[in-house]
Amino acid sequence: MPTAFVVGGTSAVGRAIAQSLLAAGWDVTVASRSSSPDLPAVRVVHVDRDEDGALLAAVGHGVDLLVDVIPFEVRHAQQLLAVDAGAVVAISSASVYADDEGRTLDEAQRSDDFPDLPVPIPETQRTVEPADDTYSTRKRALELVLLGNGRVPATIIRPCAIYGRGDRLGREWFFVKRALDRRPFVVLTGRGGSVFHTTAAENIGELVRLAAAQRRTDVFNCGDPDPPTVLEIARRICAAVGHDWAEVLLPGPGARGDVGQTPWSVAKPLVVDMSKAEAELGYRAVTTWSNAIDGQVAWLVETTRGRDWKDALPNGADYVRFDYGAEDDLVRAVVDSTP
Repeated sequence: MPTAFVVGGTSAVGRAIAQSLLAAGWDVTVASRSSSPDLPAVRVVHVDRDEDGALLAAVGHGVDLLVDVIPFEVRHAQQLLAVDAGAVVAISSASVYADDEGRTLDEAQRSDDFPDLPVPIPETQRTVEPADDTYSTRKRALELVLLGNGRVPATIIRPCAIYGRGDRLGREWFFVKRALDRRPFVVLTGRGGSVFHTTAAENIGELVRLAAAQRRTDVFNCGDPDPPTVLEIARRICAAVGHDWAEVLLPGPGARGDVGQTPWSVAKPLVVDMSKAEAELGYRAVTTWSNAIDGQVAWLVETTRGRDWKDALPNGADYVRFDYGAEDDLVRAVVDSTP
């Protein structure tokens, strides 16, 4: 039985990868700093990768597949290459893509700053320059270390806006909380037409399973087959919670942080091309956003019940904002200016 070791295995993505590999007959061990996944037949080890030699010691005498769900910088790539592994798969991000003028998602604050990327984005698209400056430049730096190692087959997966059971960011909470709070309206810039490709954790798990079977050095995008608009997300979540609100659809795209901006708000579509994975790996999505979103909403409602939502979704505490006062002021101003 082939062996797999998953770093960050108790996250939404880690759980999905472990489940996919288990179903394919892998012997799976997952590593986490503290928590344990509710996954039968999976061994759990507690590892703090920031401790020198901790990951190497946890893996031990070697493993057929080493998967890293949470690599963020070059030293993480170096940790992976120090392990005796038959192949490596690392989860990166579609945010590494840049347009032909070098504009990137990280630096985009206003609509004019946003990169003009092809729709959909192929894996051959230009990327950011590797550096220590931003999330995306660090991701690209670690990609290059793994892709250029010349010894161990290393596959890079580039997902987009990830969601799934156990997600500690919880983008969907942006709308779930508003619906639970019975907000009378929702405000959306760009008339809610923005598209930021969603990626179900289960689809990442399937892509990792296929990549692991081929053991190749390559890069693959990962996104749902049916990326929704912001307005579609808002409507579906509102309905799932059993609420109804008025839609205040602002015509302009807005700038980052403006009232009406959401975790999926982008001035231009960001959609990745899945044709390479389909043609070369035989990839087929195991779920769609439309089929997965109600379950994600139900999980968010349950996991936040009776708790401070910032404790339940710690990665979303500084990312998902609820300035109801500013929203109320804007809607009053819109109403007052309407003839």
